[in-house]
Amino acid sequence: MVAPARPRAVVLRCALALLTTTSCGYRFPGEGTLPGGATRVHVAKFENRTRDAGIENFLLEAIQTEIVRRGQFSLESERSAAQLTLEGAIVSIEKRPVAFSSSDEALQYQTYVTISAVLRDTGSNKAVWRISALREGESYGATSNTVVTDSPDFLAGSTLNPQDIAQLSDVQLSESQERDALERVFRNTSRDLYNAMVENF
Repeated sequence: MVAPARPRAVVLRCALALLTTTSCGYRFPGEGTLPGGATRVHVAKFENRTRDAGIENFLLEAIQTEIVRRGQFSLESERSAAQLTLEGAIVSIEKRPVAFSSSDEALQYQTYVTISAVLRDTGSNKAVWRISALREGESYGATSNTVVTDSPDFLAGSTLNPQDIAQLSDVQLSESQERDALERVFRNTSRDLYNAMVENF
């Protein structure tokens, strides 16, 4: 009969297996490199193909913030100073009700944003990477009794506090929640766009 392995031996084997895995080139998402090993990036304002005026400014700010936050590359304000330029378009914004009251009042909405993006070599203007349809979505409550004020999303990013909610009409509350949801969508879009660029997805 074979004696069971000692706990210390098991831990040692697991540690060795983990070291072997990491030495084989495993990386966490977003730790890759840009095409051609570029380190200087310029982000152009995306074309807005929707009817929501001004949202391209919020997306631009979100992408720039994500690049600076990661700290891997230099964000250049001038195109001429960058090796690569990121440009693209906000293709669509969709808003649809997903939950209703017994009287058919919309209680909760889902909002989706779809973008396309391309990285161009600044010198040649040649596309070196592209993604045709990156889609992100977020849900939000449209009435005071559907807004969860102790949720992580509300606590981290809402422009309202719980006391404000009781003072707002459902229309005002819905508009505020929609803005907050769009900000989360743009943050998530920027994160996933960054990961896709450096992992060449």
